[in-house]
Amino acid sequence: MKTASLILISLVAIATVNAACTDANATAGAGGVCFCNAGYYGTSTDVTSGGSCQKCPTGTNSVAATTSGTTVSSCTCIDTNAILNSGNTACQCKANFYGTPTSSGASGCSACPTGATSAAGSTAIASCTCPDTNAALNSGNTACQCKANFYGTPTTSGASGCTSCPTGTTSTAGATAIASCACPDTNASLNTATPPVCQCNANFYGTPTTSGASGCTACATGQTAPAGSTTNVCKATSSTYILPIVSLLFSLVMLI
Repeated sequence: MKTASLILISLVAIATVNAACTDANATAGAGGVCFCNAGYYGTSTDVTSGGSCQKCPTGTNSVAATTSGTTVSSCTCIDTNAILNSGNTACQCKANFYGTPTSSGASGCSACPTGATSAAGSTAIASCTCPDTNAALNSGNTACQCKANFYGTPTTSGASGCTSCPTGTTSTAGATAIASCACPDTNASLNTATPPVCQCNANFYGTPTTSGASGCTACATGQTAPAGSTTNVCKATSSTYILPIVSLLFSLVMLI
C-alpha cells in the first residue's frame, strides 16, 4: 500500500511538472523551467512571451536543452560528413566531400579523390577539382594526375608539380617523367640539350614537324648522317667504297 502511494505521488508530480509547460515541444527541467525537447531549439513560450521551441532542420537533431535560448546551431547533421548550409535550412556535404547527406545509416557524402578538393554542398564527383592547375582527375576518378603534355606529380598546394613537356613534344595525361614526352614526328627524338628539343634521328636530316608528314628526310641508301642534322650532310659509309674497289682488284687479278 505504501509503495503504491509513493508511485501515485510520483506520477502526480511528473504530471504537474509536464503540465506546467504550455509549449508542446518543451519539458520542465531544473527549477521547473521549461526547456526545448531533443530535436528542437529556441526558447519556450513558457519562458518568453512569443517564444517557441522550433523543430531542427531536416536531417539534423539536437539533445534536450538545459538552458533557454538555444540556437539552430545546436542542431547537428546526423550524417557525420555533413553540416548545415548557410541558410540553416538543410544539411549539405562538408567541404572536400560530395553527395547527398543521409538522416540514418551510412554517410551519403563521399570523400573527394586523393589530392582533390570541393566546396561544401557539392553533390557530384565532378565538383572535386585538383588544386594543381596543371592536373586533373584520372579516368577512374581516384586521384589527380598531370594533364596531357605535362609530366610530374601533382601538388596539393603551392607551385604546380606538373611540368610542361619540352617545346614540340607531347605526352598523354598521367605522365610522371620527361621520358614520357615524345616527338610527334616519327623520325625524330629528344636531344640532351637543356631544355631538350626534338631533332631528326640519325641518318635523317631536316626540321621535325609537330603534326602531319615528317619533316625529317631519310638519307639515300648506303649513306649516313648524325642525329640532329638539319641539312643534307648524308655521306656514304666506308663500306660503300670498299666493295667496288675489292671487286675491281679481283677483276684485275683474274685478267692477269
